[in-house]
Amino acid sequence: MKVLSAEPKKCTGCKICEQWCTISHYNVMNPKKSRISVTRSHDDLMNYPVACHQCVDAPCIAACPTKISALSRDENTGAIIVDENKCILCKACIRACPYDAMKAFPAAKHVFTCDLCGGDPQCVQHCPQGVLSYEEIAKEVI
Repeated sequence: MKVLSAEPKKCTGCKICEQWCTISHYNVMNPKKSRISVTRSHDDLMNYPVACHQCVDAPCIAACPTKISALSRDENTGAIIVDENKCILCKACIRACPYDAMKAFPAAKHVFTCDLCGGDPQCVQHCPQGVLSYEEIAKEVI
């Protein structure tokens, strides 16, 4: 299984990852629509890229109250996928996510999260500092 990972010590907070995320998904640069976000911690003066961890137990999927879950896992990439037609925007998945990776764009009628760009994450491709990587992890780590 491949996962998106980050090395916060390298992150300069440029947010180019956010820009490429919105360009690749919506053809606009709008950080509110980004599926990855860079959070600045003033306690340790570090920048932390935050994206879906694609949890094995996926509390977001378990929290979805729709009869036929609006959230599922992509069989090829392992990414959490949102079915926009089934989502009722109750935000139960947002509350269940331990990483604050599920989001709701104010004008949208559904939640969204990192879908790993179908297996070719654009944030990884365009990060100028090499902060992000998309790599295979051992099953025993999961």
